[in-house]
Amino acid sequence: MKIQTTNYGLCTVEKKKYQNNGNLALILVDAEGQQVTNITTNVFPMGENEFCANYYNMGATLWKDIMASGFFKETGEKVPSGFCEFPVCVLVEN
Repeated sequence: MKIQTTNYGLCTVEKKKYQNNGNLALILVDAEGQQVTNITTNVFPMGENEFCANYYNMGATLWKDIMASGFFKETGEKVPSGFCEFPVCVLVEN
């Protein structure tokens, strides 16, 4: 999956699994292979292709770029963790 970003150019989404529970792990890397951000955060076990978005650690511009890609959809649910609420999303395009 490729995502055009405002500040990092054309990036690739690496799809992996968290080792402790098998949750979906999505990492955004730039054209040189450098990690830009973790799209996901591992709060608790989720369903297949569901994830908690790591919104608070990437900023609004990058989040808008990621959501504009069409690969992901917000469910409208939020998961509280500490002082944050992470939006629950679904991977709609592999």
